[in-house]
Amino acid sequence: MATAVRRRKFRAPTTGIAALAALSALFMAPVTAAASPGAWTVARSPAAAPPGPEVNLNDYCPDRGADAHLADGRTVYCTPVQGTDALVWSYSRGPLTRDPNTRGYTCDDGRCRFPDGSDVPGYQRCGILCGEPPTSGDVQSGLADCFEAGTPFEECERRIR
Repeated sequence: MATAVRRRKFRAPTTGIAALAALSALFMAPVTAAASPGAWTVARSPAAAPPGPEVNLNDYCPDRGADAHLADGRTVYCTPVQGTDALVWSYSRGPLTRDPNTRGYTCDDGRCRFPDGSDVPGYQRCGILCGEPPTSGDVQSGLADCFEAGTPFEECERRIR
């Protein structure tokens, strides 16, 4: 009889340890799978290809509402210019207040200048929307930081409203 008691004593801990190990495996398996690099590769969907053809920001475009992408992969839209028949590639779907191709100034090296060489005040510029250096409004509103972080322009606009 002493032998039977010993067997129970040895069986109970063995059974309990086996049960605990099985339970641990059940709880740890999802965590281990989620944390392993291979699991992320399988779980993530493949990166979507950029929409439409590669174009240049502010170039004229033929089809209102069409999607395309820039060399850096950002999505742009064929957008109307208010008061004209012009359509240009823009970060925004909404109509532009002026045609970025008819600006009376040029931008390079982080500055925008009139033909006489004088600086263009920020309030007279288009800023990030037209591919220019950010205006003070772009910076103060947080649009510049949001956009530079890679967030789509329209999402950044929504965040600052």
